[in-house]
Amino acid sequence: MSIEDEDISERTIEYLRAVEKHGGMRQAAVFLGVNVSTISRQIAATERRLRLALVSRRGRSISLTQVGLATVEYGHERERHAKRFRAQIAEYRDLRRGHVTVAVGEGLAGSLISMVIKRFHQKYPDIGMHIRTGPLPELIRMVRDDEADICVSIGTSQDALLNARLFQREPLCAILPVGHPLALRTSVQIEELVHEPLIFMTDKFAVQGYINAMFWDADLSVSPMFTCDLFTIASSLVAQGMGVAFMTKLAAKERVDAGLVAAVPILHPIANTFDRYVATRVGRKLSPAANFLLREIVNLMSSV
Repeated sequence: MSIEDEDISERTIEYLRAVEKHGGMRQAAVFLGVNVSTISRQIAATERRLRLALVSRRGRSISLTQVGLATVEYGHERERHAKRFRAQIAEYRDLRRGHVTVAVGEGLAGSLISMVIKRFHQKYPDIGMHIRTGPLPELIRMVRDDEADICVSIGTSQDALLNARLFQREPLCAILPVGHPLALRTSVQIEELVHEPLIFMTDKFAVQGYINAMFWDADLSVSPMFTCDLFTIASSLVAQGMGVAFMTKLAAKERVDAGLVAAVPILHPIANTFDRYVATRVGRKLSPAANFLLREIVNLMSSV
């Protein structure tokens, strides 16, 4: 026989506690302000469901059986668990407990950390975070499979399973060594880069599709000198004067700010469509922490 929670109601436990405390059903009835028959019927009905005795009668004296005592202890445990659960719910609601997983493109990770995550962590230090990176298809898969709460990347707006919100537009740039003749320009044509040693990302990166499209549109055939799967490696190669890479100024921010490379916008319509989105899976209910972080990403990074 299986015993369900509804077999032992809160009222039964309350009556058994009163019987134990006051030494009888009549005394318990007076204390609780109910008829003694009400207590007797409730306990008897529970005994029938359990097929076990909860009280023992000796003349006019009534005491709890071992099962009755175990039932009262069960009630205490249930109350303790309920209190802990209510406390945990309050902690989740007040962002004093929780965990958020963010899937972010590697080129956006640095700015996301400095602009949003650092501030979020200072305000809510008890919220754990897992930051995952990868190419766009992998980021989208993480969100679609609920491995990540939020995706921050480019080009996610066309996926029917994602709720995507545009939060930032920034042109693609040629990332040049600081001493390069084009480094001081306000913009550069894609045709001016054809004879440079080029640094490409692997084809799994969405940015490379934009670069390929621009060279194809200009009817130019090019081959890279270097191919990378990390933007940090690409910008490091540029800083060493070994070629020209392609990313946004924000993606190269650390080395641009350090004066190691220059980011010059590419003068081409495709370069101006490099939109960034924050996305969640359609139908997914975010935790309070993830929902707040989502709003912070849009609010803080849209101003860039």
